[in-house]
Amino acid sequence: MRRLVWWAWLWSLALAFPRVGVHEGFTRLVFDLPSAQVAYRLDQEGDLLTLVFSGLAAEAQDLVVNSPEVASVQVVPEKERVRVLVRLKGAVEVKAQRYPDPDRLVVDLSLKAGPSRAATPPKASDGRPLGRPPKPQRPVVLLDPGHGGVDPGMVGYVVEKEVVLDVALRLKRLLEGEGIAVRLTRDRDMHLSPDKRTDLSRRAALADSSQVNLFVSIHVNASPTRTAQGVEVFYFGRSQDPRVLAQVIWENGGGEVGRRLTEEAKGVAEKILTDIVAQANQRFSQRLAETLGRHLTQATGSPFRGSFPGDLFVLRYAKVPAVLVEVGFGDHPAEGRRLADPAYREKVAQGLFAGILTFLANGAYAR
Repeated sequence: MRRLVWWAWLWSLALAFPRVGVHEGFTRLVFDLPSAQVAYRLDQEGDLLTLVFSGLAAEAQDLVVNSPEVASVQVVPEKERVRVLVRLKGAVEVKAQRYPDPDRLVVDLSLKAGPSRAATPPKASDGRPLGRPPKPQRPVVLLDPGHGGVDPGMVGYVVEKEVVLDVALRLKRLLEGEGIAVRLTRDRDMHLSPDKRTDLSRRAALADSSQVNLFVSIHVNASPTRTAQGVEVFYFGRSQDPRVLAQVIWENGGGEVGRRLTEEAKGVAEKILTDIVAQANQRFSQRLAETLGRHLTQATGSPFRGSFPGDLFVLRYAKVPAVLVEVGFGDHPAEGRRLADPAYREKVAQGLFAGILTFLANGAYAR
């Protein structure tokens, strides 16, 4: 009887890989392993912690944790191994220990302690030192020039990765001139990973509400007929229109990879329907999309084709207003040539700049 209870307990553990516990001062991940023969490797690069388990099978998972230390955990099954991607929040200390009977790996993640101070000055009820005025809050905008490095994006009259980087750098200059802090997912021709899933995941992980206020991913569009032109803006949600779904699959990597990542993102989109906080953020994202679309049209003269919900992998974890902007069609004979013109790219940046300022002025964000 005891043996039956033991196996039932092990089976219940197998349903969660990893088990996630959020505790005071740390987040714990417990990976239950079927045998001592399972090997693992742990690597940390910036805010991404990667664990690779060899000789192990597990179901794909996409977990939103959002603890002080961890934003999310993804389980990625691969041939004869499993990759686990843990998106960290800032400077996190990682401690891993393997235990037997039953065999398991325990990973504890805690925020690194800051420099100690000899004395702590008295503080007001709002937490600021007495006698000092409150420090004004400065918005932080995260700009994501799409594609880059091994991934050129669309290639027509222009190469997408080149146009969007140029626009992002121009927009950064304009925003900083207004005292707005700007972060970039890339500032040169580079990818965050040659693997599309990892690349998009690393970009998505940067849209952390404790670090930024807005997330704007910048792209160039394309159409099968090469006759479409205009501006389109996407926010995260379920794709309904078949044309929009086709565009989402392309932005998620295209082909089989794009379809697989779209299906993964769809699961997150479905959770929005039962999450009040996520619903509110989705409404803000839709408002940001419409604001950017209108201002882009005013600045460039290119028609605004609309704002649409889409299962976009790069937007799926954003806890702040987040959009993907298609600034024009690079394969259209007229619009593609305009996008090749630096003066027109400046107009695009000016339009995005005006839209972001309008959105921030309305107070539709939180830090």
